[in-house]
This record gives sequence, C-alpha cells and structure tokens, in this order.
Amino acid sequence: MKRTAIALAMFSAVLLASGRTGAQVHDHAPHALAVHAAAPTAALPATSLYQLATPLTDAAGRRFTLGELAGQPLLVTMFYGDCHSACPVVIETLKRTIGALGPDGQRLHVLLVSLDPKRDTPGSLAMMARMQQLDPAQYRLAVAGNDSDTRTLAAALNIRYRPLDNGEISHTTRLALLNTDGSVQADSTRLAVDPDPDFVRQIARSLKR
Repeated sequence: MKRTAIALAMFSAVLLASGRTGAQVHDHAPHALAVHAAAPTAALPATSLYQLATPLTDAAGRRFTLGELAGQPLLVTMFYGDCHSACPVVIETLKRTIGALGPDGQRLHVLLVSLDPKRDTPGSLAMMARMQQLDPAQYRLAVAGNDSDTRTLAAALNIRYRPLDNGEISHTTRLALLNTDGSVQADSTRLAVDPDPDFVRQIARSLKR
C-alpha cells in the first residue's frame, strides 16, 4: 500500500493545484447500478477519487462522474474491450471475488472503465457486458470521452498503460476498493483467476462497516 499512498498524495497535489476542478493529468509516466447524489466536495478527503470531475459514459449511454457514486463501497478497475489476455482474467477474478463474499457480495458495486476511448463505445460495452453475463444492477462499464480524461483516471488509480503499434494496449492490472468517501481501502495487483484471499477479507470487512 506504500505505492498507493504515494500515488494518492500526487493525485491530491494535482487537485489542490487546480482548485479541485478535476484538472487533467498529462502523460508523464434493464436495471442500472445505483447512482447516489454526490457528496459535498468539502466533506470528502483531499485524496478521494470522488473529487475527480472526469466525465464518463456508461453502457446505457448515461453520463456521470465518480462523485455521483459517493456513499457506497465501490470496486473499480480499468480494462479495454479488445483485450484478449489480462482483461478477461480480471473480469473473471471480479466475478469470483464477489462470489467468495457470499450474500454480502451482492451489495458491492463494480465499475470497469475503458482504457480505449477511441474504440470502446457505450454500445460495444453493453455487448461485452451481455457476453460476460455481468448484471447491470451490480456491474457498470464506462468510457471517458478522450484519452486525456482516461489518463487522468488511470493516474489516480495508479494504473499505467501504453498503446502498442499492433492496436493492443500494454497495461498494469489493479483492483481498487473505494470506501464510501472515495478513499482507497484496499487493492490487489494479482493477475489470477482465483481471487486474492487477503483482498477478499478486506472487502468483507469494509462491507460490514
């Protein structure tokens, strides 16, 4: 979690320097998931990802920001639709992680944000959700409007990525658990189909609070 703390400190500095207006971080290195009213900015810690004003569009075509999800635990990661290696593993891991939580797992909302705003669209994300049998009441797939906004979110989540000449995207994998105020409670960078036991325990504790 030391690397996470450093990343969040850098993210906080960007927010403070920009007057907390969601300044962009440039690249130097039939049911819907519930949307809650955004918590007042002053009530959120400086490192809260819910401070980000980056606009997203989900698979149903609805526009929203992370701040509108404040007030609920959230599991968030990034992926892209044409990925045939790491991303399918990440999605299966998410399913199994929620399954390992038992009945409490149904209370956990999951957000997957695309790394490829040039090719992933609300329509293609909706098709992917159906193919992966992701319940829209629990899983929300979304995409930012451009690469700059995508990089802003990726930097905040400490996810690195780089488009390759063959059209694929090289990227790190990270699942982050946000608490009700948007602070990172736990994370996992393990790339395996079976869920990370420590991560599952941390999520379970968070859901019982």
